[in-house]
Amino acid sequence: MDIVGCSRQTTAVTQISTTSPCSSTSGDPRLIALDWGTTSARAYLLDDTGRILRTGPAGRGILTVTERATSAEDHCAAFEEEFERMCGSWLDEHPEMPVLASGMVGSNQGWVDVPYQRLPKNLTSLADALVEVPSQRGRVHIVPGLLDDGELPQVMRGEETQILGILERTAAVDGGDGPTERVIVLPGTHTKWVRVQGVDVVDFLTSMTGEIYGLLTQHSILAHLASQPEAPDLGAFDRGVQTSLETGPEGGILASLFTARTLPLTGRMPAEQVNDYISGLMIGAEVASCVASWLSTGFDTPSAQVLLCGEPELCRRYQRTLQQFDVDALVVAGDVVTHGLWRIALSAGLLEHQLKGKA
Repeated sequence: MDIVGCSRQTTAVTQISTTSPCSSTSGDPRLIALDWGTTSARAYLLDDTGRILRTGPAGRGILTVTERATSAEDHCAAFEEEFERMCGSWLDEHPEMPVLASGMVGSNQGWVDVPYQRLPKNLTSLADALVEVPSQRGRVHIVPGLLDDGELPQVMRGEETQILGILERTAAVDGGDGPTERVIVLPGTHTKWVRVQGVDVVDFLTSMTGEIYGLLTQHSILAHLASQPEAPDLGAFDRGVQTSLETGPEGGILASLFTARTLPLTGRMPAEQVNDYISGLMIGAEVASCVASWLSTGFDTPSAQVLLCGEPELCRRYQRTLQQFDVDALVVAGDVVTHGLWRIALSAGLLEHQLKGKA
């Protein structure tokens, strides 16, 4: 999916590489880790160090799994069937293998509705709130999401596991020498900005930048004067960022967006630059708002403590926009979800039988 216009470019970024887990040919299987979201699912077989031994076939997201279910029984059976398709061969070989899942599979539209955990939340204690799913294939546990139950509530499912994986890879979980306060940004369809103190999530907000971008560039009047470029145009993106920052509160993003129509209409912008320009307008407005509210007042977070994690080229766009505010964010690369799931499984004691068996 092309989120905010960056699916086709490869650009170097300043990043922290997650050196593990990676595909491995050694080690014994210990855990099946499931990253099960709204539109897709992925299963991983992890060894006794948390490294990926095998990756299962691409699975269906929860909306597709349940689209034909007409009863509670059909609903559960549909998830059992998809789980079997993704993991059945592994469970044939290892019938007692524990399974840990995170994401929208624990929502009210998922396999079971796992209650949210309220902020502030120590992420290592997520292990104490797992919910076990009745399954014909043994023990399946699901990680809860997080709830900021303020006047305007915020929720997340799946990102909490990503964040723990990020902290695991940057040595925060075990009290490493890194900073104790961080802002973690997870760009995507619904971008998350998360305040973390140690391993405690203390605040977060959600920006629908990616979803609104898709609607604007596919279904709005702005789409009629745009054409798909052969490659992303970061010059057009930067122009959008600058326009967004220069207009500021004078009409805001809703006024700025109309220039994505008037500029090509008057011959001042080629049609193939429009989508990247819109991307810059929207990310520029989002970053400006979050920098003003999170990085300027009320939270002592130097720029080196701002981390980005997500699709690499989308992170690159956020990174270059943050640089406009002298914030040098770092990109955490790699599969952080499996790191988070492995850590939770260890803390929950799901691996005790497996690891004792090895000893």
